[in-house]
Amino acid sequence: MNPSPYPAPFNSAHGRARIVKILLVVGAIAAGVSLLAETFSLLFPPPTDEQDIADNAVGAAVALIVLLVALFELIVYVSTVVFFLMWLYRAADNVRAFDKWRRLEHSPGWAVGSFFIPFINLVVPYRAVREVWQKSGLPDEATLAEPSPPASFPAWWTFWLLSSFAGNISMRLAFNENVSPDTATKVSMVAGILSIVAALYAYLVVDSIDERQEATSEKLRLGGFAEPPPPPTDLSMPSVRPESSAV
Repeated sequence: MNPSPYPAPFNSAHGRARIVKILLVVGAIAAGVSLLAETFSLLFPPPTDEQDIADNAVGAAVALIVLLVALFELIVYVSTVVFFLMWLYRAADNVRAFDKWRRLEHSPGWAVGSFFIPFINLVVPYRAVREVWQKSGLPDEATLAEPSPPASFPAWWTFWLLSSFAGNISMRLAFNENVSPDTATKVSMVAGILSIVAALYAYLVVDSIDERQEATSEKLRLGGFAEPPPPPTDLSMPSVRPESSAV
């Protein structure tokens, strides 16, 4: 399919990027609070089946706090995923506005959809995000080879995969009756630490692509409208010379 002779419109993803970064920060803070609550749960275990809540009020309170923080984390996580994918779709779609002849190996739809396909989601989403950064520069930037993204990109993906694996293991252990609650809590704490690091690197990735696209759109003058012509400086009425009467 040949590219369109007309450049695609540029729709700034800056607003969506800002929301994603806020959610990433909130999620990291929530994970930190969760780590603190889980630490207290190791010191003050929840009531056992043989105990009454009144016999272990502190442990029951800590268990309730852990549950509420986990629920809040889940809400923030789902919101972050939704807005991240919305931002990624628009950012990938903006690449066409920078160079109509530049081809994407990963379309905006494929960049988003690849996150939901098993095994493919281990590699393709990272390549799609990296490609968005590489092709968000000026058209003549990649004359010889595509530029390399910052080190935060592979670091983000590494910690994202590690936190995902640790989170899956933690969930399985939590529902396994043969595993002690302390062991499940410690694995959950490791997953929480990895998720905080992944969120911090994800913040840098989103910020890097956002700044790169905004800078390119400004250099190519894609983000604004043409300025109206300046008003005339001479507002005096033109003089009208009377026609000479016929003799």
